[in-house]
Amino acid sequence: MGRGSLPPGARMNRLAAQFWPFEQFRDADRGTPLERAAAQRHNRELARSLPGCINRWAMLSAVLLILCQVCQARLAQFFGVLFSVSFCGVVHFTHVWALLRRPG
Repeated sequence: MGRGSLPPGARMNRLAAQFWPFEQFRDADRGTPLERAAAQRHNRELARSLPGCINRWAMLSAVLLILCQVCQARLAQFFGVLFSVSFCGVVHFTHVWALLRRPG
């Protein structure tokens, strides 16, 4: 393994982290009030990266929607399902981002 190269599974983990950042978030519903406040602060800090993730999912959704239009019927159905899942991801990330941005 040369300098700067990653272990075999690290590239896939890094790619997955680019599309699903919620592994880094902490549970703000458990613990003492001080622990919950610290977890909430941590989550608000991590929420700054969510617009980039929303953009990645939106671009993926756009590509899948285009593929739905240009592919044959059976393939278009498959891309349509993938588009639905990715668009739900956009809505989910936007909802979490909006919740973490509100004061209090």
